[in-house]
Amino acid sequence: MNIWILTIGSSDVQLKPGNSWQKLFKISRSRLSPDRGFSPTAGIKGRFQAPARVIGVTYSQPEADQEFDDLAFPLIDNFIGQIKGDKIDKIILVLSDQSVFSLAERSSQHHPYWQDTCTLQPVLEKYFKKELQDGSHSLQIQPLFLKPTSTAEGLDDWNGVLRLVQDEFSCLEFPDNATIYVSHQAGTPAISSAIQFTSLSRFGQQVKFLVSNERDANLTRILPSSEYLKGIRKKEAEALLSTYNYAGVEALLKDELEHNEEAKTLLNAAKNWNVAKFGDFLECLGHHSKFASDVEARTKKENWWWIAYEEAYLAVIREKQDNIVEAFFHSFRAFEGIFSSWGRQYFDEHIEYIDGVPYLNPSALDDVRDYFSRRKCKDVSDLKKIKEKLEALGAKPPEENNIKSDERVKLEMQTLCKFFRSSRYKEYKDNCGELEIFWDTKNNKENNVSEKRNFIIHQVQGMSEPDLWKFWDVASPEKWEDRLLKFLNFIVKESCPEGFNTLENASLMAKVHEKLESAIAQL
Repeated sequence: MNIWILTIGSSDVQLKPGNSWQKLFKISRSRLSPDRGFSPTAGIKGRFQAPARVIGVTYSQPEADQEFDDLAFPLIDNFIGQIKGDKIDKIILVLSDQSVFSLAERSSQHHPYWQDTCTLQPVLEKYFKKELQDGSHSLQIQPLFLKPTSTAEGLDDWNGVLRLVQDEFSCLEFPDNATIYVSHQAGTPAISSAIQFTSLSRFGQQVKFLVSNERDANLTRILPSSEYLKGIRKKEAEALLSTYNYAGVEALLKDELEHNEEAKTLLNAAKNWNVAKFGDFLECLGHHSKFASDVEARTKKENWWWIAYEEAYLAVIREKQDNIVEAFFHSFRAFEGIFSSWGRQYFDEHIEYIDGVPYLNPSALDDVRDYFSRRKCKDVSDLKKIKEKLEALGAKPPEENNIKSDERVKLEMQTLCKFFRSSRYKEYKDNCGELEIFWDTKNNKENNVSEKRNFIIHQVQGMSEPDLWKFWDVASPEKWEDRLLKFLNFIVKESCPEGFNTLENASLMAKVHEKLESAIAQL
């Protein structure tokens, strides 16, 4: 099936020399409001031009049937000469109608209203059936009228016209195997641009642009949509990339990515990072030479902390996307993760995993680091209870298999927090007292972020920015980022003394994103 979307401009229908304009115009002028003395002006190659609306009214009246040969269709003739071999099944005529303007506004014969092409519909239908239809082939002609609803947004307004065209095109449905010729040169620049953009966005690779020049028929040619489409999709992809929508970028640039391994590798890594699959994120980057050393560094045991910074930075990105629920989720997960990783590092070989859950073994009682007696914490009652539980567990016969889970020491966040504040009590009190929000403060559980997190998670409600700031006890996004960074830097201080000055600098994904921007710009 071959379809032709044709934008009609004010000079697409002209008058040949020796025409019957004066006779026909005398009859039709009473149908024009307001009545003006429109006189044709000389054009190129001896032809004459008159306002499109006036030509349409004049040559659509019954008295003009015998004078149809007065009319010339220079640009359209060029188009037909190019595609006549491909039988056209349907023509979509894009016509303008600015009837929204009042009679007073139309008083000047130079007003855009008189350049409207809507009245040319009967003339054009007669012409196309004569040129493109025969006994064995039926031709459908469908008008598509661009009618602004406000004089403030005429057909020169780029945004308004784009909306009009998109609304009209939303009703067009063509088979997937149809070839869609698009002639978009006519009309205002806003119309031409909107037709080009919308046809590509809606029909993609099905589009072939049919272009010509009124002065030189030899310049008539068919242009494939690929380069146009590539440019538009690239701009759209860059816009999506600025919002960290990596899956959307991939969907738009799927064809281009097949021929660019670097961009594909970076985008696959970014997609994994965006859904917090940080292990897969590193695995993807392992195939990129620029990031090989970064990947190697983050897989070292001593760099156990890196995922927490990525998680915190992901929270920051979610906040920028106005996805506050996920910003909250990832910001808290950063600290669940950092305390868990700290515990694995701190207790080293004294952890046993049962069904994927970490438990502390009684062997921790005999560690030379003396976890339980060399305390600087004033209140060791919580650790005393943990020690007693480990002693009871260690007293059980090794072959006993019916140990209940509540008899074990599960290394969940609250337990890890007890060990952390105990092991670094004076240091956190002096340098990072705000860390108290991770454990009971003065026996008031409402101030414990874990308790607040559990309350929020179990509520089927949304979350606003003020809610997020309140949760972390800050007043702004900047203070929130600073607090997350300060907490992480303090917790990892023994393994990473230098810390980081921003979450963005701590994140490997920030570097990947920058490299991805460059790779896509070069597609």
